Parts: sequence; structure tokens; C-alpha cells
Amino acid sequence: MPGPAPALDGPLIQAAASQISRGITTVAEALKLAAESRNSPDDTIVALAYASTFDTMTVEDFIDALHLADIDALLLPQHPVSEQLRIGLLAKSVGIEPFIFLHLEEDLSKLAATDIEEPVIYLQSSDLQTGGEFNSAKALERLDELAAAFGEKPYAVCVGFGVRGFSEAQTLMSAGADGVIIGTRLVAAVAIDIDSVVAIVDEVAPALVRRLAVDA
Repeated sequence: MPGPAPALDGPLIQAAASQISRGITTVAEALKLAAESRNSPDDTIVALAYASTFDTMTVEDFIDALHLADIDALLLPQHPVSEQLRIGLLAKSVGIEPFIFLHLEEDLSKLAATDIEEPVIYLQSSDLQTGGEFNSAKALERLDELAAAFGEKPYAVCVGFGVRGFSEAQTLMSAGADGVIIGTRLVAAVAIDIDSVVAIVDEVAPALVRRLAVDA
């Protein structure tokens, strides 16, 4: 959504947010552009909204706007986990999937106790800005902590921050992640051309294919 990117985003993402917000100034404009970008019914669109989005509209109005625009999910990385979960239940009631941003170990118990069935989680790989250096040891530690907190309770998790390509994706998928978030490298590629974006997707895609074990 339009507005300044917070400090958890690195300089490239902050600059991109500033640039796009000069041309797209309202939530309605952003949602219209997002909906028009869908090439097939299977394309999933996630609305990422920072705290500044709610300076001019309520959470309830925002969810209504997402519903009307046929947006699939929402991500609120600046909101405390308890608020994300509360808002997530409201979103689920109209068919919008909450994508819960998790970066504090102390929030694991709150997340594991949620009434949201099979929550989808965006796990911050380590304490850094987007675009920072990937810390595989810390990322794997956080995946283990998440698995321990949930036990047998089902969930899905994608890992971001510092994830750039095939190597990081392969490491994370092998450790139990369901997907990865690549932001900074893709945003940088957009400034070059669409072929550069496609090349990154093609590079990473093979690491995201999980081969399920089949009993003989």
C-alpha cells in the first residue's frame, strides 16, 4: 500500500516505496493496480500494509476494500502479533487469508494458540533489514523454534529477509519451510527489465518443489 517503508526495510525498498507513492497515493488506486496485474485466477495477491495505512482508514474499512478488490491475503508487518491475529480473524470471516509476520521469539506462544486454522506465517530469518546478509544458522534456528511451538498443530511458513536466490531457498525448504520471500533482489531487477525478474523466478523455482514421500 502507498506510504513510507519503515526502518525494517533496507534502503532499496524504502526508495522504491517512496518512488511508487508519488504516483499511487490511495489504497483504492493500489488495489485497482494489483487486481489488474492478475494474469490468471490462480494468481495470489497479498496486500502489504504498513501502520501509516491506518492513519486515514479503519481496519474494518481496509478489509472491506480488500474484499471488494478480490485480494487474497493481507500482511501487516508493523502490527504486534496479537493485533495481527485479531485482525486476521476479521479477514478470515470474509475469505481473506491473514499472513502473520513473526520476528519475536516471545510471540511464538501467542501464534501457536491462535484460533486461526493452519495459519500462514512470514518468518523473519534474523534481526536485520530487508536486503541484509542472509544468516542461515539463525534462520534454521527460528524454523526449529516455530516447529517446536506448534508441535502437531498445522501451519505454513515462508521465510524472508536476506533471501536472494536458489541456495537460500534450497536450505530453507530442506529445513521445513513452505516457501521463501525474495524482495530486494526482485525490486532491483524491476529497474533493469522484466527478463531480469523472470530469470530470478526461474532460478529459484526448482528449489521450491517439494517431493512428497510415497509409500511403495
